[in-house]
Amino acid sequence: MTDLNFGPIVAPGGYQPGSDLASSTGAVERLISNTLIVLTAVSGIAFILYFVLGGLSWITAGGDKGKVDKAKSMMTNGAIGLIIIVVSYAIVWIVGTALGVDILEPGKLIQETITF
Repeated sequence: MTDLNFGPIVAPGGYQPGSDLASSTGAVERLISNTLIVLTAVSGIAFILYFVLGGLSWITAGGDKGKVDKAKSMMTNGAIGLIIIVVSYAIVWIVGTALGVDILEPGKLIQETITF
């Protein structure tokens, strides 16, 4: 029979009892970074869908002033949403730079975490 060594038992998630503050901060940094990546991707996809649906509504409006105005409103709101996303991304970058945390560089975090 072979001897199985599974290594130490650790708590799930980013917190490890007895770990130092740097590793806990790294876990929080990864969590925030991954959350921002997912939210940015979802909001980008939502912008594209909303903008395309507004464009299709405009094309199929058939000259109806109300439908054209609604389609313009959808496209304008999609563009405003995209601008809000870009500005919020810039604010997160500024705050991360001021605090010395690389929140917006998940590739660097992944390279530090996973070794090949």
